[in-house]
Amino acid sequence: MLSPMAARLAAKYGYTNIRVYHVGAPAWAQAGHPLLTTTDFVRKRLGFIVLVDTRGPEKAEKGYIQGAVGIRLKDIPLEKNQFPMDRKAYIVLYSQKTNLSGLAPVVKTISSWGYKHVFVLDGGYDGWLKTDGAIQKGLVRTKIFYIPRPHPGEIVGDEFMNIVATRPKGKLILDVRTTAEASMGMIDGAVNIPVDELQGRLNELPKNKEIITHCRTGLRAEMAYTILRNAGFKARFLNDKVAIIENKLFCCYKALIR
Repeated sequence: MLSPMAARLAAKYGYTNIRVYHVGAPAWAQAGHPLLTTTDFVRKRLGFIVLVDTRGPEKAEKGYIQGAVGIRLKDIPLEKNQFPMDRKAYIVLYSQKTNLSGLAPVVKTISSWGYKHVFVLDGGYDGWLKTDGAIQKGLVRTKIFYIPRPHPGEIVGDEFMNIVATRPKGKLILDVRTTAEASMGMIDGAVNIPVDELQGRLNELPKNKEIITHCRTGLRAEMAYTILRNAGFKARFLNDKVAIIENKLFCCYKALIR
């Protein structure tokens, strides 16, 4: 299943048996299905995420990703109480290899606890070693230690609210929700380009402003941030909710007067 943008690219290269998953990655993850993440994503966020070596402490002692906690795959459903209270925490699980089928049930369990960002590391520990990722050996932690703090590129809610209220000339708010979602209401002054269309519409955006991306939950906003950064734009993203409730716009659970 592909996003609309990926489907168009696949068709361009001659593929014909193409199906589009219209509701996108957020709905897929909300249903408890696993999402893969990359070694590059993890490398840039070491210290900001909960990284779980599902091979268990005994196997991990011979070598594990720097900062990981060792919890056996079968024991994770029993360890709910030691996971962060912050349900927006990024949680990445890994095994020796990708092991998507083995990790999928645990991803679904963790998602059912209310966590919004649960991923499986593509390639697992073997893939990490191939990219020369930092490892540790010896005694591995078996208890999660997590301090909430902004991720690279993430804008905090209060600063976002201030930008919305003051509209500084050097910043642009980019709404990357679908056109249908945006039609229900937008932040005044924002520009709407759905994340699936963003790569093909980068020429519509200014290079002389910092672009602040937002969506409904933060997931698509981070995807858009990555696209923009890779294209050389100065950008950050809001990892929080934006909603229209009774004709009022709410960001970060605070009402904005329109």
